[in-house]
Amino acid sequence: METLIAVCLVVIVLELTVLVAVLIATLLQVKKAAQAVEVLTYRVDQQVASFGEAVRSGWLHLFGTVLNLASRYMGKSA
Repeated sequence: METLIAVCLVVIVLELTVLVAVLIATLLQVKKAAQAVEVLTYRVDQQVASFGEAVRSGWLHLFGTVLNLASRYMGKSA
């Protein structure tokens, strides 16, 4: 009977060891995935900021051009 209990305990310890190893491997994969998402998020943030700056500067340039043309038109008609 003691042999059976000893074998069961060994099997349980081996099972828990394998479970811990699988858990560690899974957590390392999750960590790598989280780092990849962080890098991707940073790159997307930079692209959005760059796009926003381009749109803002484009609109301001367009607005300045319209004001310039309007002032020239108003200056000639006056």
